Amino acid sequence: MSKVKYQLNDGLAVLTIVHEGAPVIGDDLMAGLLDNVRRARAERCRGLLLRAEGHVFLAGAEAGDLQGVRESEARATHTDYLAVVHEIEDLDVPTLAAVQGMCLGGGLELALACDLIVAQKGTKLGQVEARLGGTTFVGGAQRLVERCGTSRALEITYSGRLYSADTFAAWGIVSRVVVADNFEDESAAYARELAQGPTAAHRVTKSIVRMARAEGVRAADELMLQTAPSLVETTDMQTAVEAILAMGPRDFMASPSPVDFVGN
Repeated sequence: MSKVKYQLNDGLAVLTIVHEGAPVIGDDLMAGLLDNVRRARAERCRGLLLRAEGHVFLAGAEAGDLQGVRESEARATHTDYLAVVHEIEDLDVPTLAAVQGMCLGGGLELALACDLIVAQKGTKLGQVEARLGGTTFVGGAQRLVERCGTSRALEITYSGRLYSADTFAAWGIVSRVVVADNFEDESAAYARELAQGPTAAHRVTKSIVRMARAEGVRAADELMLQTAPSLVETTDMQTAVEAILAMGPRDFMASPSPVDFVGN
């Protein structure tokens, strides 16, 4: 059984999966994730980090849980699990999954719900359901299409193979691969950087990208014209403009954090 710990620090909601036994997905874990993602939204987080303690992120479902299951039971379970994926995807702030060791099956589907995936070097990832005569029951195949295209998505799901983090990075599924010694610190620092950024701007950007994905570039252009101009009046943008005028473009761009964004 696995459970979820929740922390909110400086706008970053950290959801940590704690494995008490095998690192597999189950009803308790998914219910805990759903509750805590909703809590992060209610507490107006500016970013979310999904991570796991130990050497493994998530290794999919327990095989024994699939034995003798009826179609109606499977549909109910998958509906509940997909609600967790949707809850993560529907957050309007940056979301990051930090994965290590093994990230398989439903574990990969949870990671794919996040905007970005950072993987520890040496991590093995895959949609292994075909090895058990199944498919990606919580939306992995269709989300892989968005990241790496139809051909790669089919290869990954048909084969049930394990792939290296480096391969998934080359295919555009994983955003960064980090060596083990730096993994925890670097993934947390990246998540904090996103959470402490211009949150209002990130919300607009995320909505535009979603629109482009759903309805195409022209629809995204229309949404951009409706939403992006309001950013010029935000505290964050005006503070940044004042900073670049005071520092000069070269020093402004060379500074790792020239502005303390407040998120509005």
